Amino acid sequence: MANDAVRSRRSSALKKKIVDAGSSTRSSRRIRKRRAIERERQARTGLVVVIIAVIVILLLLSLAFGGRASAGGDVGLQDKQRFQRAKALRDAVLNKGGKFVGRLRGGGKKSSHSGTKDKTATRGGKNGGMRYLDPRQLPPLPGAPRESYKGKGDKYGFDGTGDDGWEESAKKSPRKGLGPQVDYTKSDRYTYPDLMYEPPNDGTYPPFESMLKVFETWGQDNLDSPPDTIAEVLQHFDYEDPEQVDAAIRYRDLELPFKMYNVREVIGAGRKWTDEYLSEHFNGDNDDDDAPESHGQCQQSVDNFFAFHRAEKWSVPLLGPPPSVDLDWTFDRWARHAVYADEVSLPVGEKHVYWQSGVPREERLERYERWTFVSRDLPSFSSPEPTFFGFNPREQKGIQCRFGERGITAATHYDGGRNMIAMITGAKRYILSPPNACTKLGVVTERKHPSYRHSMLNFGRVTLLDKTSDINMSEREREWLRIAADAPTLSTVLKAGEVLYVPSHWFHYIVSLQKSAQCNTRSGMHEEGNPYWGGEEDVVQCTAGDSEDEEEGE
Repeated sequence: MANDAVRSRRSSALKKKIVDAGSSTRSSRRIRKRRAIERERQARTGLVVVIIAVIVILLLLSLAFGGRASAGGDVGLQDKQRFQRAKALRDAVLNKGGKFVGRLRGGGKKSSHSGTKDKTATRGGKNGGMRYLDPRQLPPLPGAPRESYKGKGDKYGFDGTGDDGWEESAKKSPRKGLGPQVDYTKSDRYTYPDLMYEPPNDGTYPPFESMLKVFETWGQDNLDSPPDTIAEVLQHFDYEDPEQVDAAIRYRDLELPFKMYNVREVIGAGRKWTDEYLSEHFNGDNDDDDAPESHGQCQQSVDNFFAFHRAEKWSVPLLGPPPSVDLDWTFDRWARHAVYADEVSLPVGEKHVYWQSGVPREERLERYERWTFVSRDLPSFSSPEPTFFGFNPREQKGIQCRFGERGITAATHYDGGRNMIAMITGAKRYILSPPNACTKLGVVTERKHPSYRHSMLNFGRVTLLDKTSDINMSEREREWLRIAADAPTLSTVLKAGEVLYVPSHWFHYIVSLQKSAQCNTRSGMHEEGNPYWGGEEDVVQCTAGDSEDEEEGE
């Protein structure tokens, strides 16, 4: 009996353990189920948070790049649509409906971008499908809030592809060897003002007109049909006449523009600087084994308009295609294309190429045998001692040489240094505006923008402002051109053998009238400027920055 009682108690204890174990198992299952439900709820909550965050980011990006809701400064839907058409047009020209092949910056690998297939997008506007600006490349209109730029240069920097077809066309040109339709170096087309030895410092010199009037008188791209008479308004001084040189110095001291002619040094360089001579020197032949090699760089634009920009800061997603790209051409090939451009009157909408070279400021301190051919041929621009052209050698910025072909137009900009520009061969048209006109010229004022302190505007389009049916032009570009149309402006043609003085902080916009070679040197900064036309303070206030000189100026 005792054993039965013991077995009964053990059996009861075992049953209790089994029941307790089952209960514990069910409890664990319930806990695990609750935990699983909690994890699932947290996952759903996390997913919702992520989705909301993505939506917020997309909205912020849309606000950042789709325009700002501010009067006058908004790049709205209409402007964006216009830009898309203009961009498609530009892409179609660049790509020719195929692929635009370029090299990775810093390497030899290949990359490509596909061209647009939208035929209607390439049809263009009333004016033959010319390229208009992406409005994001322009500063906000006056009175609108400032806009920030946080872009960086893109990973892929593309070189231009050139256009081999022109070489075959050049061989068949009926005008082969005849040069440009109009040779602007001839003097029978020009009239000059009476000589004034004492500069009028009362706001009457130089005589300005509105920019609209300047381009109505002579259209920017009308290179084969200029006015019968080109009226010069700047004083022209004979460099061989000491009295006139003294007069020019007085103009220079008052920060007033003028021109010099009969400059033997420049005329002599023009006679030497044949295409063969320059090709040899840019290939490293300086007639002296001890002399350093001369180098240059070629750039290409999809049309005739070139605007300064820093490639390392240019972001295509933010600003659209850059104004120009590097082109791997020798000087000889550039020169042959420039001859071709003269002979066939290269249309403004076709690719244009530009060659440039510089002499470092330190070269003037080297012995003469170590000078490159530019310094040797232009010693007054290179001398370590003061000269009429390099009158402040300690502040000299070196020599910059620009070789332009017919039609190339360089957007307006200013240089802090006092600028002497020598036309070695050919001719260019300079459009000048004083420093106190800065606020009317569409100058980029955002410091981090790749074109800071420069304008991206094609001023020749001020004559198109009444053509409202041209849908390619954004409202921002149109409004800036309306403002620029009223800016004080003068026009002068700088011909081979002449030197133009551009005072500190004066804006200059340049049209290459024919194949040309031009070099300039800058000597220090004049801070006060002219009491009537302004100076450093005006451009500092306009750009909300400093007026420090840069090396790219002309």
